[in-house]
Amino acid sequence: MNSLKTILKNKNLSIVLGSQLVFQMGIWFGTIGNLQFLQQHIESHTLQAFFLVIGGIVGVMIGPYAGRYIDVTSKVKVLRLVGLMRITSVIAMLIAIYTGSIYWMVVYSIGIGCSASFFNPTIQTILPSIVDKDDLITVNAININIITLSRIFGAVLAGLLLTIAPLYVLFIIALIAYITLYFINFLLSIPDNLKLNNKKVKTKFKEIFPIILKNHAIKTVLVLSIIPLIFISGFNLFVIEVGKGKPGFIMGILYFVEGSSILVAGLFIKKIIKKYQKQVLILLFACGLMGGAQLLLSLTNLYITVLAFGLFGLAYGMFNPLLYTYSQQKVPSDIHGRFFSFKTMIDRTIMQLCLVLIGFLLDKIGYNSLMMLLGLCTFTLVISTFISLRINSKHSLEGEIKHSSDL
Repeated sequence: MNSLKTILKNKNLSIVLGSQLVFQMGIWFGTIGNLQFLQQHIESHTLQAFFLVIGGIVGVMIGPYAGRYIDVTSKVKVLRLVGLMRITSVIAMLIAIYTGSIYWMVVYSIGIGCSASFFNPTIQTILPSIVDKDDLITVNAININIITLSRIFGAVLAGLLLTIAPLYVLFIIALIAYITLYFINFLLSIPDNLKLNNKKVKTKFKEIFPIILKNHAIKTVLVLSIIPLIFISGFNLFVIEVGKGKPGFIMGILYFVEGSSILVAGLFIKKIIKKYQKQVLILLFACGLMGGAQLLLSLTNLYITVLAFGLFGLAYGMFNPLLYTYSQQKVPSDIHGRFFSFKTMIDRTIMQLCLVLIGFLLDKIGYNSLMMLLGLCTFTLVISTFISLRINSKHSLEGEIKHSSDL
């Protein structure tokens, strides 16, 4: 598939991926803007951290409601709701800048956190319905690449803008982009099989848990998804640690190498799937590469460190698109909203907890020992998961043989 041609020809896909790009860039504009605002108005680092994470905490809390709403509502309607939440949130932030009120900034953070709880699961729910099954892995890779590029360039662009323009200009640009995107979303035409009737359908968030528990493959990928989350949660801390006592451009090189590797992995992940057709084993292999990268990072050589960051990016670039594609195919479509909301809740919670834990361990045992510990834990989890898969496969085969003999 020629990715660019496919996006240009598929109006719905262009709009959805464009929405992702604008949202992710807006997230980084908002993050840099919030940091600048907090530095101007609050001296306490503890309070600064609290105001930065409060939006994410509220977003996790409304996750179950967001999942239910996505499953029983037109996805176009959900995206319009998200658009209104974004616009309102940015207006609140502009009021905060004008008045100097920290409380209006909290309104902004909560609004953006809540919009993410609706937006991310909705995107994962929409993608399988607007692209061919064979192209789903590539589109998921493109989606991940958009998020990665936004992370690389969003913060840099926001920082550059702040050097030549006042803080409010950052949010005015975001507001214009969000308003434009809101009206563009009216051009979306999601297939009828994704649209549900407007009658109140009784759905419960907890209905997804029996389905997950019965599906060993889905349990496996949810467990494996913890591996990259741990490293990503402490990524900035690791870069800072590596950059201590070295020229400032070293940290930029690490970000660039990791991000570029993710983009490269997205180019060949589809070919790997076609060749080997063992999705869970490829996920395990990618996790093994991450474990290897962590062990390499326990060494002090700078060239090996750069190589390790590239190796992690390559593994993550294979892992994430495949994880989402596998989940989209294995999880029943009528619970996609709740499942991806649940995964988003897990991701956010783990990243916040791991960030605190990694900071603590860096102080207590040091960077090199922590990397060694993470690498060993990763390989232990990968080997345990592989053994569990083999045992489950054997039991499934024995069950089929027994069932056949009973017949």
